[in-house]
Amino acid sequence: MSRHAERYPTANAGGRMLELVKRMRESGIEFKGDLEFVNDWEYFSDAPEKHHEQLTTTGPYAGVLEAFTTGVKLRTRYEHLIVTSMTTGGSRNTTHLWASHSSRVIATARYFSAGFFGLDWNQQSQTAAAAELHVIPETDDLGADTLTPGDTCLRYRDDLEYGHDYGAAMLVKFRATYLGGIADRLQKQNPHVRFTHQEIYSMQEMCGFETLVRGKSQWCHVFTRLDWMNFEYARDVIHLYRAGPGNRYGPAMGWLWLNATANLLATGPSAGPLFFSFVHDGDIIPMIAALQLFPSSHDLPVTHVDRNRTWRTSQLTPMGGRVIFERLSCRSTSTSHRHQDKQDNNIYVRINVNDGIVALPGCDGGPGKSCPLGDFANLVRKRGEEVGDFRQVCGLGPDAADRITFLHQ
Repeated sequence: MSRHAERYPTANAGGRMLELVKRMRESGIEFKGDLEFVNDWEYFSDAPEKHHEQLTTTGPYAGVLEAFTTGVKLRTRYEHLIVTSMTTGGSRNTTHLWASHSSRVIATARYFSAGFFGLDWNQQSQTAAAAELHVIPETDDLGADTLTPGDTCLRYRDDLEYGHDYGAAMLVKFRATYLGGIADRLQKQNPHVRFTHQEIYSMQEMCGFETLVRGKSQWCHVFTRLDWMNFEYARDVIHLYRAGPGNRYGPAMGWLWLNATANLLATGPSAGPLFFSFVHDGDIIPMIAALQLFPSSHDLPVTHVDRNRTWRTSQLTPMGGRVIFERLSCRSTSTSHRHQDKQDNNIYVRINVNDGIVALPGCDGGPGKSCPLGDFANLVRKRGEEVGDFRQVCGLGPDAADRITFLHQ
């Protein structure tokens, strides 16, 4: 399961940035100190309506480049599975992959496929194309049969206190602990202007987004190391409470894809060797919550930074971030008084998060911190019982789909 690659800001976030830039331009102030560069600075897009929401296409961190090189990287790692996928049964088979219906997600899947399968990945060769991309709508009428359960979970959408908006509310509470000090510092340098908390937060966001487009940003130098540590924590807060383990709906939403994947792993090679799902960070985070991959004894406080936290969004779902479930078949040698050097096939599941192996808490006794397949299946089943039926949790009727059905080769 992969997040889309690096992008421009969303229309909402970008709109707030443009409003800030407009206000600064129209103030007639010649900015001093940390903001002196703004006097000659230009926004990082000359066509925001066209660029916002889309993958970046310039600079060393371009999203199109990231998606393609990720495909090449994973081809290098899993090339033996490509051969299996394309020659099963003695003929070339088509590998099916899935993307939610968002232009940046679809573009990521396409650039990735070019790197992974080759530039002609979707062209007929001999009897079949190497791969075929299926786009799953991001509509609210699919029930559980979706890649984007946050769009179909009605209570999550309509619960203004503890649903989707819960993360933004908790973010505002934490931001108030550190943005005021930055506002004071900037006002000392520029006495005729006072920036709001939202405007300063947008400045911090512009550091990242401009870097994705231009490779660097002077906005990054406006803030201290402590400011950035607070910003990092702010991002952790919003995502933990928006759709992660701090949200009452998150685990039930994330269990859908987790359960479908667990069933594929249990089926084994006959299900197919490769499965790719491309989504948003708001779809990966619920899955991680369902899996309890980074557990904590408490939710994140919003009065101060929890420096010992296990939940760090920058390590979980950066742009282009991914979670890979590997099915391992390992041969081990066991000895007994009846059978010497007996070879046994043992099946395990190993979890790779952004190119790092992560042990599943309570189930990491296999090779390379892996989890025995049977134990993994039981763990997922029990988590399904704990998080509750998706339709009931989300307030859907009995006729709504209760599971994902499209993940198959």
